[in-house]
Amino acid sequence: PGQPVERRVTDLMGRMTLEEKVAQMCQYVGPGHIRETQKRFKGQKIAKGDDANGFYPNLSVNQLLELTEKGLVGSFLHVVTAKESNDLQKLAMKSRLQIPLLIGIDAIHGNALVSGATVYPTPIGQAASFHPELVERISREAALEVRATGAHWTFTPNIDVARDARWGRVGETFGEDTYLVTQMGTALILGLQGENGFDGSGVLACAKHFVGGGEPAGGINAAPMDMSEQKLRDLYLSPFAEAINKAYVATVMPAHNELNGVPCHANHYLLQEILRNELGFQGFVISDWMDIERLHEMHHYAPSQEEAFRMAVKAGVDMHMQGDGFLEAIVEAVRNKYIPETRIDLAVYKILEAKFRLGLFENPLVDIPASRSLIYTEDHQATALEAARQSIVLLKNDDCLR
Repeated sequence: PGQPVERRVTDLMGRMTLEEKVAQMCQYVGPGHIRETQKRFKGQKIAKGDDANGFYPNLSVNQLLELTEKGLVGSFLHVVTAKESNDLQKLAMKSRLQIPLLIGIDAIHGNALVSGATVYPTPIGQAASFHPELVERISREAALEVRATGAHWTFTPNIDVARDARWGRVGETFGEDTYLVTQMGTALILGLQGENGFDGSGVLACAKHFVGGGEPAGGINAAPMDMSEQKLRDLYLSPFAEAINKAYVATVMPAHNELNGVPCHANHYLLQEILRNELGFQGFVISDWMDIERLHEMHHYAPSQEEAFRMAVKAGVDMHMQGDGFLEAIVEAVRNKYIPETRIDLAVYKILEAKFRLGLFENPLVDIPASRSLIYTEDHQATALEAARQSIVLLKNDDCLR
């Protein structure tokens, strides 16, 4: 623990097999979430394409737990209790290298997927306050509640610039103005991660969706987006540039859509040339829910799911959210020289670096009795009420409306 993080990461990676490295790039839905899906459908066949429920046709809960115990899972999402988080971490501690799990959750306006947590106004309501300092306070409190329930990472802020009111995710954004989105998004990241870059006391933030998803064709989520280079830079990149260079955001998520004909999850120009080389992003890239699979199934950009996995990793995606089959495809791609192992090393280094900075190697478990005093506190309730009041906008009718 007393050694620099860089040395600890390098030492650990020197002990890892290729399979153990690629496993760090694999994120799965929590077993509790899968069991809830099974209860909801009660044995009925889930329609193809209905992946929002989070299930694995070829992987049982028991098999997933076995993978965790073998050290072949790097991350989980939608784990909504401290007990489940602790149970999964204890399984990971049985693996050969005892690498802890990174657990993420959609805490968009407070840790609202968790029963009993403080819920704040949605981002569009927070934006209506025009109060970045309040947004930073909200996210600092939310980070405490996220950590208290066993997660270390939230897939927020959504810093899409919402330019089509028909789009169903406008409420998840800070609105249509680039300047306001930039200010609010930066404040939220600073509250989640800390004022001076991520120091381990908060949670990892995730700037999404990179880029251009807020003006999809027909207002349909994930529909294609065509735009000029000038529009891309004038309207859409500014929030990400500030998130990276002012707030040092730890993770970035590509957009669902195609940009000028190329899906963002397979877009080397976006993920490497702009995000890393130009904007200087130093963290890791996480795919959105099943969007690598959609390179094949929806965009018809990849001839197979395995090729979709390879395309995404080569383009710059470092962790795969949700689905199975990724580990086997990427290990095979490395062994067949399609992807250099150095590319895997770059991804795994950043993931392990985040785990070390979070302190998970020293303390992966939640003190459940102590954590209960951090959730839905009087101070947090007062902040939520203040934010709700400040989100209300009153317009005076000077004979405009008759």
